[in-house]
Amino acid sequence: MIELKPISILDEEMVECMHLSVTEEQYDFVAPNSVSLAEAYDINKKPAENSQGSQVNPYAVYKNGEMFGLVMIAYVYPDNNVGFEAYYDEPYYYLMRIFVDKEFQGKGLGKEVLRLAMEKVKSKYLGDANWCFSSYVPENTASKRTFASYGFAEDGRVIDEESVCKIGI
Repeated sequence: MIELKPISILDEEMVECMHLSVTEEQYDFVAPNSVSLAEAYDINKKPAENSQGSQVNPYAVYKNGEMFGLVMIAYVYPDNNVGFEAYYDEPYYYLMRIFVDKEFQGKGLGKEVLRLAMEKVKSKYLGDANWCFSSYVPENTASKRTFASYGFAEDGRVIDEESVCKIGI
């Protein structure tokens, strides 16, 4: 059974999450989990200071009680200037990270993590939106295939050297 559990840079499990890794060939495709959790913490403290705005929900991903990944779901207000590009001109969801440890890759778990993340997004648990975006390094063909298999389509933009894809929700 695969499950998502909230995690932050302040949790004990953060150390375990930081030790997850990808293959050397994938280093340029995804930030280390320590950087991702720090980004989420920084983004989340800004809206907390003014009681509104974009937020990021990081989740550790477990299979049968063993942590194997990280997924980060953001809800973005485009005029909130907390480090997100303006992918759209009204609030939207953004799958900021999908990270699967190298020991668990090639087993279809990335697709399952995406499916679970999209269940949350489609419930609009952070707020109303019509779109969910994500992005990936163009050379990351595994991510491209995973997003396409779920129905994400590239929208033709490259932002911060990453191909942007989206799906209606």
